[in-house]
Amino acid sequence: MQSHDPRDRRALFALAVLCCAATAPAAHAEDYPVSGTISVGGQSGALPDGGVFAGASYDPASGAIGAGAFVFPQTTASFDSDLGTVVVTYRLSQAGASGGQVGADGSAALATASMRLDVLHVTISGFPIAVGNCTFAPVELDLAGSASADALDLADDGFTIPPVAPDDCGGFGGEIDDVIAGGDNAIALAIAGNFTPPAADDAIFADGFDA
Repeated sequence: MQSHDPRDRRALFALAVLCCAATAPAAHAEDYPVSGTISVGGQSGALPDGGVFAGASYDPASGAIGAGAFVFPQTTASFDSDLGTVVVTYRLSQAGASGGQVGADGSAALATASMRLDVLHVTISGFPIAVGNCTFAPVELDLAGSASADALDLADDGFTIPPVAPDDCGGFGGEIDDVIAGGDNAIALAIAGNFTPPAADDAIFADGFDA
């Protein structure tokens, strides 16, 4: 019987990653280019150019994705608020690293990626706001999707950005929370590279991720 519960699939992926780490030969680590879109508070934009899934690897025989870390250059996003247009310069990066697994059926997922969102600069209606240390963390991404010879196409359609305290971010924590924090967020990304699924005879779960 095939399980359709995402939690069951992630548990099987986690088991697969542990098994592959112990049995699969080491693959060459590289920085895979990342592109895609991110939506925060219902407002969407492109991920910044130059993002990578750094230090990762892929073993096509077993489908094991060696642990890597997402690194993105700083970028800007605009939000509407009661005070006017809020322009936020931010950087999204990963604390630690995430491995994963590609199944013979082409399904793919990574272990939870614990991200941090650093707000670097804010303007409201064109006026700069001194935000000081302003970090939203952990932003946990549960990325799953499909694999091919061209890319890993992964998404998380409902991740949460936790709030900061009202006196954080130069005393503007509450106002910045209003436009950034919450659960109305989504991300879809493509990790460019050859992630051809393993042959059924070689994959840990030959028929996909069956219960």
